[in-house]
Amino acid sequence: MSPMNGLSQLFPTWPLAPSGLFWVGLALVGAGLAGEVCRMYLRLPRIVGYAATGLLAGTLGRPIVDQTMIAQTRILIDMALALALFELGHRLSLVWLRANRWLLFTSASESLLTWGLVTAVLQWIGVSPTVAILAGGIAVSTSPSIVLQLKNELRAEGQVTERLMAMTALNSMYAAVIVQLATGWLHSEYGNLGAALLHPLYLLVGSCLLAWLVGKLSQAVYARMPADDQYSFLVLVGIVLFTLALTRLLKLSMPLTLLLAGVVFKHQDNQPRVWPAHFGSAGTLLIIVMVVSLGLPVTVRDWSIAGVAAIVLVLLRHLAKLGGVVSLGSFSGLSLRQCVALGVALGPMSGLAYLLMSDVARLYPETGEMLNAIVLCALAIEQIAAPVLAAWALRYAGEVRGNGGGR
Repeated sequence: MSPMNGLSQLFPTWPLAPSGLFWVGLALVGAGLAGEVCRMYLRLPRIVGYAATGLLAGTLGRPIVDQTMIAQTRILIDMALALALFELGHRLSLVWLRANRWLLFTSASESLLTWGLVTAVLQWIGVSPTVAILAGGIAVSTSPSIVLQLKNELRAEGQVTERLMAMTALNSMYAAVIVQLATGWLHSEYGNLGAALLHPLYLLVGSCLLAWLVGKLSQAVYARMPADDQYSFLVLVGIVLFTLALTRLLKLSMPLTLLLAGVVFKHQDNQPRVWPAHFGSAGTLLIIVMVVSLGLPVTVRDWSIAGVAAIVLVLLRHLAKLGGVVSLGSFSGLSLRQCVALGVALGPMSGLAYLLMSDVARLYPETGEMLNAIVLCALAIEQIAAPVLAAWALRYAGEVRGNGGGR
């Protein structure tokens, strides 16, 4: 055995140099405390405290929060989003959509209005057409993670909540498809006509095929396990995370694959099962890490070049979603009060928007720079404001049980 080189191997060096894990752990402690302050004293959803902590950590810790640390959080964001998307797909009932086609029509119309309005106005204020189209497509999305987190925290149940779950799943699909088709147009702008035709086709067909295989395989495995065994969900979590890895390996659409896999899995399952909220505590922890992480990359420069566009995007998407639902929601059996609540509750935007944006930025950094700034600034606003509005909307609809996680 070689001798030690001195006492430096036995005792900490000075000054102390904490690793990235130290700061991540500290941020999570702060996020947990901030979430409880929001719940107990401000009567706001915990997720507002998580988002505020991430933004504060990103602002004050700029010398520490480098690109390496931000890149390392991507896998955690992907894992949290994968679990939420699969769960949301499992909650989407095709039988219900067939019986209530006005709900499907309302969702499609609201999404189309959001995309068109955001795209048109962003171009009018000077954003390039390509970036405006992509930003408009991303604006269509409603965050699966935040919506599910709010539902569980507030213990919300009812017509508005069920429609919110369904429309969040549909909006996620629409946003993924729009961004994929817009990426194909982006390929053509850069002179790659082959990629413009083949890449969107590969993403759509490949993602659907993989989702079908995963849904079938998941049910084949899961059906052989006891329905009341909570540990059987570990197998399901493993399948979801394995599917996430496959989408990255095959370069397919993760949102589309996981959502559709959840839908296929649900409609192969003839045995009723109790679905754990966010796959238990581990899933909830991933949601917290995701929300905190999304506040880290935002810089003052992002606000200087895209702050106005981000504010416009946020205002227009809320207006379009509210207007789309209020104008058509009554045909699916909702009162005006319920339509207003549903339109407001569709506002949350989080990890899915970040994922769609970063995939475009990875392919085309020149286009991605402006898109990145717009989406990051919009997320900084939406992760604070939208959960507050969505929680208010569910209370306004009368669907929050008990004190809804409040004091």
